[in-house]
Amino acid sequence: MIRSFSLLLGLFGLLIQTVSATPPQDDLCKVEQDHINTAIYIDGQTLSQNLRACAKGTISIVEIIASADFDGGYFDVAILDDTFTPKALHTVTADNYNGTSFVLNNLSIPTLMNDQFTIMIRAKNGASCVVPGTDDANMFVGEARLHGDYLAKNAKFTVGVRSATPSLNAAQDGRKSDIGSVTPSVNAMSRTAAGLDLEVTGDCYSSQRESNGVLNVVGGSFLQTFYACERGRVVEAKLATPYVKPDFDYTYTLSHFNGDLVAEGTFTSENVTDGELKITFDKGSVRKGQQLSLKVNCPEGSRIALLAKGVSNTDFGRLYIDGQTVPFNIAMSAGIQTATAEGVSGTDDGRIALSLTAYPIPFGDALSVKVRGTVKEGARLQVLNRQGMPVKTITLAGGQLEAPVRFTDLGDLRPGIYSLRLLSGRQSVSIRILKG
Repeated sequence: MIRSFSLLLGLFGLLIQTVSATPPQDDLCKVEQDHINTAIYIDGQTLSQNLRACAKGTISIVEIIASADFDGGYFDVAILDDTFTPKALHTVTADNYNGTSFVLNNLSIPTLMNDQFTIMIRAKNGASCVVPGTDDANMFVGEARLHGDYLAKNAKFTVGVRSATPSLNAAQDGRKSDIGSVTPSVNAMSRTAAGLDLEVTGDCYSSQRESNGVLNVVGGSFLQTFYACERGRVVEAKLATPYVKPDFDYTYTLSHFNGDLVAEGTFTSENVTDGELKITFDKGSVRKGQQLSLKVNCPEGSRIALLAKGVSNTDFGRLYIDGQTVPFNIAMSAGIQTATAEGVSGTDDGRIALSLTAYPIPFGDALSVKVRGTVKEGARLQVLNRQGMPVKTITLAGGQLEAPVRFTDLGDLRPGIYSLRLLSGRQSVSIRILKG
């Protein structure tokens, strides 16, 4: 309740300041929802907001007003097209939050007039926020959903669209990398052939071994997604990197596509042998067909030349440069050690079925809740009102809960429909309950 109160104070500050997003001056039109008379509370959930482009050109900036409480967590903010394909990704932490909004800028997302897009905000690892908005249907420029349920609300946001001009190349504008336009080293030019070996350790392999050019990443970051070919753990990855600029430390992370970290580490140019960068992993489990992401952060002034191939499908995965999708896949392979019979429990992703039952229904001043399944340390059991905001919260110890969990302070709640929600790690389960 203390954190909820602080967030509401933050929202009040936003309301009295009437904060508004301001796209760059070279944006010739903007999609905007700037009316405020309500709020959306996001606590371990996903908020999606629809919008339509106002012109043919490129989306250059997106700003969502939000009062955030990180509590050790973070937010993933994404822009998806009408097929729900991510076009831009950005992680907001306590270190890069500007205090009033989530901003994705320096974008170059191609669009036609009235193309539909979706803004998505995921609160991770205990982070929560209040997003001001409107429930006035006359003000709607889209529609918001919370965990997939329509809210009949619209979040406060602004999207800048740069109209198309004859000189604008929407597919490449604004990126720190290009294919073939930056002259790589002689060593790189000699290795642009298709059919690379890139042999890795493991019982099965996820691979994209073809290339038809060199993709140079100068500072910033790149992220390549791929799919696990079997249940087990990733033990090794190789990237075709004919040139890695010396005297820099590069960091990398292997994550599930929802952002949960599997492994991390660093490498230098000394880890490159015969134009191949080898990265090894010693922990983390995956499921067959699960989408993974390998992200590499390049310090300012550094450069990595990646062999890559222009792609027209996503059978292997997608490549993102500085959080924005690009129409290439890098040449890489990942080796996966498959799960053995005795190691199945250790290679699962940690999901154990959870369920809730509550009594009495309708409840009065008190409510008993039986939790079936194993919960993680610090799991939260919450009573939510009809707006989805927590009104009562109990923090749980980890493990199997033999005794019912009991709320004893519900007498101040008005009669009506509420929800009971359990948040345990990446799992969430909820049921409807009635107050008499």
